[in-house]
Amino acid sequence: MMKKSIEILKQIRQLVFKSLNSFTEEQLLNIPEGRNNNILWNVGHVIAVQQALQYKLSGLEMYITEDFYIDFQKGSSPDDWEGTPDITEIKSLLLELPEKLDQDYHAKKFQDFNEYTTSAGIVLSDIEDAILFNNFHEGMHLGIIMSIRKYV
Repeated sequence: MMKKSIEILKQIRQLVFKSLNSFTEEQLLNIPEGRNNNILWNVGHVIAVQQALQYKLSGLEMYITEDFYIDFQKGSSPDDWEGTPDITEIKSLLLELPEKLDQDYHAKKFQDFNEYTTSAGIVLSDIEDAILFNNFHEGMHLGIIMSIRKYV
């Protein structure tokens, strides 16, 4: 089941990657009226949350920097950015990190897990829960990206 869940993550990331490539930098950074964030923030956010839910909660080192995590964690905003995040890096991470998850999961690196209750009230008890919930989270943000694109 986890093999399929990780494949779904890879497919979601491909969809996000394709949509990213259809925007100019100006469009990626535009925060439409009535929104708190832009397309680039949503993309960075799914990367940061995936790393936190799966690696940080497992007591493993994340594949992103602490600064990246701070820029895109829940509750952050593009208004807090020191400068424009590296779009090329974000595109690379978007596709590379599901591959690393696949490798790390099959190498059985996720031995420990700190139970966590999401803001949606869903309790994540192990890495499998975190992988499944993350797909829901990424699908939700893909929908947000698609809705923002109408306004940029």
